[in-house]
Amino acid sequence: MLGDTLLENLQALGSWISRHRSGFVRLATIGLACAAFILTLLYLSPTILSWFAPKLDLTKDLYSVNRPVAFTFVDADGDVVGHRGAIVGDRLKLNEMPAYLPAAFIAMEDRRFYENQGIDVRGLMRAFWTNFRAGHVVQGGSTITQQTAKIVFLSSKRTYSRKLEELFDTVALAKSLSKQQILEVYLNRIYLGAGAYGVDGASRVYFGKSARDVTLAEAAMLATLTRAPTANSPRRDLEAARQRTNIVLNAMVETGAITMAQANDARANPASISDRGTADARNFFLDTAADEALRDVDENAGESSSDLVVHTTLVPKLQDASRRAVEKTLAARGAKLHASQAAVVLMKPDGAVAALIGGRDYDSSSYNRATQAKRQPGSAFKPFVYLAAIENGMSPWDERDGAAVDIDGWTPTNYGGKSYGTVTLADALAHSINTVTAALAQEVGVTTVVDAAHRCGIISQLIPNASLALGTSEVTPLELTTAYGTFASGGDRIWPYFVTEVDDSARHVLWQRKPPAEQRVVASHVDRDMTAMLAGVVTGGTGRGAALAGHEAAGKTGTTQDYHDAWFVGFTSDFVAGVWVGNDDSSPMKGVTGGSLPATIWKQVMTVAEAGLPGKALAKSAPENPVAEDAGTTEASSGDDEYSGNGATATTEDGPTDAQNVPPDSSGEHRSFWDWVFGGNHGSAQPPSREPAPQTNQPDGQDSQDQPQQADHGNDNRPPPPQGPPPPPPPDAAPPGNENSPD
Repeated sequence: MLGDTLLENLQALGSWISRHRSGFVRLATIGLACAAFILTLLYLSPTILSWFAPKLDLTKDLYSVNRPVAFTFVDADGDVVGHRGAIVGDRLKLNEMPAYLPAAFIAMEDRRFYENQGIDVRGLMRAFWTNFRAGHVVQGGSTITQQTAKIVFLSSKRTYSRKLEELFDTVALAKSLSKQQILEVYLNRIYLGAGAYGVDGASRVYFGKSARDVTLAEAAMLATLTRAPTANSPRRDLEAARQRTNIVLNAMVETGAITMAQANDARANPASISDRGTADARNFFLDTAADEALRDVDENAGESSSDLVVHTTLVPKLQDASRRAVEKTLAARGAKLHASQAAVVLMKPDGAVAALIGGRDYDSSSYNRATQAKRQPGSAFKPFVYLAAIENGMSPWDERDGAAVDIDGWTPTNYGGKSYGTVTLADALAHSINTVTAALAQEVGVTTVVDAAHRCGIISQLIPNASLALGTSEVTPLELTTAYGTFASGGDRIWPYFVTEVDDSARHVLWQRKPPAEQRVVASHVDRDMTAMLAGVVTGGTGRGAALAGHEAAGKTGTTQDYHDAWFVGFTSDFVAGVWVGNDDSSPMKGVTGGSLPATIWKQVMTVAEAGLPGKALAKSAPENPVAEDAGTTEASSGDDEYSGNGATATTEDGPTDAQNVPPDSSGEHRSFWDWVFGGNHGSAQPPSREPAPQTNQPDGQDSQDQPQQADHGNDNRPPPPQGPPPPPPPDAAPPGNENSPD
């Protein structure tokens, strides 16, 4: 039944065609004519478009227009040390490249490049059919000329209107430039991943060399990156990139660019990726320098569309030394002690940043912990408490009781629950005694401490509660190092800087740094006292692990409660440096203190920094003469440090240290840390007690910030520094402090 019905329908259709044969033929003829017309129009479209397309404005720089700004960085000596933004390398002519390099791109992107007029009709038809079947734009069918037009003039958005604009620009490009010129622009502008624009920039990123010197295998690998350069990056999967390289080599054989023997030789000698560890570590510095350069240019000369040459303060050997110190220390002990990250800031006493490490591995995480991460400084904040005390008329050799204190119900304790007898302020800082520091902050006024820290360079908000004295308000490594730079500079406020000059690509100066006017924020005699106290931390306190051979150093350890953060910040006459060690998730480390891993990294960095420089004495005050009779004894241990007193070994947060860090004097008797600082020989293992100096401060617990400072005992006749704006009032309750921190 069904078969009979189908047969009847076919017979009826045949009868209808027979009756209307003439009309059907006419319809088919018209259809074929229209199709032929459309095909002819498409074939002639390049010629037709060329009648209407104007020539390009060749006064524009086709190598940089519509491209991110390229930064070329030079170091303190004027040598190129890196690129940021668009990594462009050199602008190469075709005759400067190996012949197989452009041939690789032609084989993959546009085999009829030298034959077409910029538009490949067959490619367009293929793309149209693919897009029609998909229902949206998925394929461009672009020639190298079209891709060049898109790179230079248009966005990458895939729409039919954009494609029409692209066709007009393509024909204009073909009318205005020769094939050789178009290919040169293309090869110098194509984005090939990892921030690299052009074959020379990409070759430097992936292979560590100019595109002038790439091998056939390397040239073919670059040609694989025109499509999905990030996903296809050889840094992601080198073996997969080599497999894609084989496809390019086969295509080059098909086009006659190379022989099969050459392709086989390239497969036998595949491309390898250069080690980017050293260069990538510099990106922590270069990221910051790029931001500073743009800010300086925008503020002084308006937005620049030109590529920029940025003159920086970077000292490559110190940057590399900082990276090695971090990696070596964390590789050796980080896993065992659950310490995964570190940051290093190294600058000169005028604020010129010579090195900056924002983390262990830039490739794994570009987050800059040196400039962005705010962490509690712990005892590394204590110098500002003692600065406030000295500015309010106290002396480093004034004595305080190291016994337990109660501050409105808050009872900070010393590490291990220890209590102490009478100690000098210098001893209390050197051995990081929490009870003395907390009580001292109350004595001078916490708001006075806040003002002292802000004047020195702390820019983060400091909560003026009792526990601030023990470093509970968060700061960045850069600002804490800057604040210590005030002590290193002799009492002048410093501002960190990374850039000294910015030029455009024609070497016109767009911005040049002018040193700021000197601003003294700490009186010279106060700064000398602070330097002497901080030197005592290194020679006989919690920072002995940072001691440098042949160079005087001063600094302070810092460890937060439960070992979340560990710091060492210190300086010599030549440099000031800060080191932070911890974990991004703020998980506790296993006994890592400021005197252990941070001091180790600091010492390694500073040893390289000071190499070849003459040893210079720090500008510090001399200690008072010891009294004749015994006015009391000092138990010289606190925080994370226990001084053994026998001169042979000293137990620190790292465990025993050998005697070379606590040397005996020439007579064979053992010296106090003040003897180690100043070379005296008092024949005592304990720091001597001092006669109390006259006090001008207010009674305990009263804020003395409005009291006049003690007169300068040196030759500095400048007035004391002005007080900053009053900080916000303290909250009702103080948060837990770092009293259990072992430093």
